[in-house]
Amino acid sequence: MNALSLAAWSAAFFLSSVMFAHTVALRLLLLLLGAGFAASAVARDWRSLRILPPIWAPFVLWAAWAALSLLWSEEPARSRKEFTNEIVYVAFALWVCYIAAQARDAVRIVLPVAAAAATLACGFALYYWLAGFEAIYEGWHGGPGSHSSALLTFMPCAIALGWYASRAHWPRTLWLTCLCLCALFLVAAYTTQNRTIWLGFALEALVIGALLRNRRPFSASPWTKLILTGVTVAIVAAAVAMTLRVQGERQLTGGVLAFEKDPRLAIWPKVLEFVKQRPLTGYGFGHGLLRGSLTAETNDPQAWHAHNLFLEFALQLGLPGVVLLLLLLGATLREGWRFAFDRDDAAAACGIALIAIVIGMVVRNMTDTLWTRHNALFYWGVVGLLLGWGERYGASVIRPSRS
Repeated sequence: MNALSLAAWSAAFFLSSVMFAHTVALRLLLLLLGAGFAASAVARDWRSLRILPPIWAPFVLWAAWAALSLLWSEEPARSRKEFTNEIVYVAFALWVCYIAAQARDAVRIVLPVAAAAATLACGFALYYWLAGFEAIYEGWHGGPGSHSSALLTFMPCAIALGWYASRAHWPRTLWLTCLCLCALFLVAAYTTQNRTIWLGFALEALVIGALLRNRRPFSASPWTKLILTGVTVAIVAAAVAMTLRVQGERQLTGGVLAFEKDPRLAIWPKVLEFVKQRPLTGYGFGHGLLRGSLTAETNDPQAWHAHNLFLEFALQLGLPGVVLLLLLLGATLREGWRFAFDRDDAAAACGIALIAIVIGMVVRNMTDTLWTRHNALFYWGVVGLLLGWGERYGASVIRPSRS
């Protein structure tokens, strides 16, 4: 087995370990092993490998501004630690998975391992949910916040893989497996008792549907247009209904307040006041850097962070940090768009999944700040795989043997 295949195995088990709680040492060990194997593969076959992911330039700019913020951070030690966790490790995850995706047998290695890990994580979510809502916060699946983030990343991958499996005439059992995984993800999503996840699923589904429809333009009959309109309305209605149902159930148990009394409505104006005081620099990189000031201003222990992705980075890195983040996300979407309209269906599946994942991540983080630590590792690892596969599959596709 060559170094590139070993990098693929390392990436597969690394991403799987990130889905579970209490695996910090394991995931870092696997990331280190993966980096070693990837570096060895690059040293040996650098002429035939794409060494840097196509979004490396905006990623480096964003990371450089985060590093510069350490000079004026309110808590330099905390910022240095968070920079290591959320920039350095994340960069390794992106690069290792990007290189690993270029292995000839990467598909056969990563997909089964990741699918098995996702199924196990969903199983834990169901187990702890049956034990009582309080128990899911301590579950091995990482709790409702992390699990909901992982599901929003997995769902587009399962849908895109199922679509490609049907297009490539893979065995029927494979796309049926993808369908079952999607159903399992929906059930597991309910166990998180999260409201935003349903809106994320809906937007992901609508975006995927639009991209698939426009990939093969066709002249639709009035009945077809009516059916498509009905499906769109049904997806939106289902998302709204599930959001309201979860809201109602959590209000009955005292888990949340009514929408109009949501504490975020008081937190966000206070965050904006702090941003206005340092609009160009922010207060330094690191999640929850102003936890003391924010909780004191709002008299709410939940206010230790901004509860919004863009407000959080405005607080940390100022408006330049938000602009650089938008540039990075835009570059990722651009690559996804390029793949989505590639003539090769495998590259298109990667691009469609990539676009949906970015949208799902942003939606999930509009009312919380979960794009940190292991969630960021998982997100960028999957992005690295899709970028690597998207670039590679335009020329050749690995097709599993029929059985």
